[in-house]
Amino acid sequence: MTAAAKDDPLQLLDPLSKLVSLFCIAVLAMHWDRPLPLVLMLALLLAVARYGAGMTWRRLSKRMAYIAIFGLPLLLLTALAAPPSGAVLEVGPIRLSEGPVAYAAAITLRMFCLFLSSLIYIESTDPQDFVVMMTIRLRLPYRFAFGVSMALTFLPMLEAEGRSAAEARKIRYGRKPRGFGERVENWRGNVTAVFTGAVRRIEQTAGSMEAKGFGAFRHRTFLREARISAGGYAVMLLSVTGASLLLWIS
Repeated sequence: MTAAAKDDPLQLLDPLSKLVSLFCIAVLAMHWDRPLPLVLMLALLLAVARYGAGMTWRRLSKRMAYIAIFGLPLLLLTALAAPPSGAVLEVGPIRLSEGPVAYAAAITLRMFCLFLSSLIYIESTDPQDFVVMMTIRLRLPYRFAFGVSMALTFLPMLEAEGRSAAEARKIRYGRKPRGFGERVENWRGNVTAVFTGAVRRIEQTAGSMEAKGFGAFRHRTFLREARISAGGYAVMLLSVTGASLLLWIS
């Protein structure tokens, strides 16, 4: 599930403390409607992803480029569709006012912050630790926790299969796709390969779960322990306190 090393700071934290921090970040991101605090939050999340979760700048840039595919059209459409207010900037036939641009920037930055904070959690959390913590500490049904962990586990697997499919098609063609038609065909083939791999993994996982009698009993035991360290409690306290303070002053 995770590309982070075992000695990365966030990898050493328990899933529950990181989940509390993730919730606090989401609350702040949804509360703020101005670009400046969201820009600062995004910069902080980038630093945490790089130096806390062990993600490389190249990997981060690819992830941010992916969300930008959806964020930039949202930015333009919101800026053009919102009612004008404030100073007006004319760029040829396009008229942009200060209020809609700031509002659109805040919405787009909010999307980036929510996406990146979730990615950090996925990259730095072991699925087995997640299941144990959610089942023992939060008393959630282990079927639900296991289903969520499997979804998180499949994400990097499908990503790796997508890269392998893209490299295989590149070797088969002997060159990069040319023109719009070849690019669409190449993209369609990669998506088909990933979808086929996902279905195959789901069938294999379902068969294994049925063979092991998963869900036959109301409760289950775990080999791992669900411990929250002093650092985990400190992170939860700082997250809740900091989020409450920022909500109060803003």
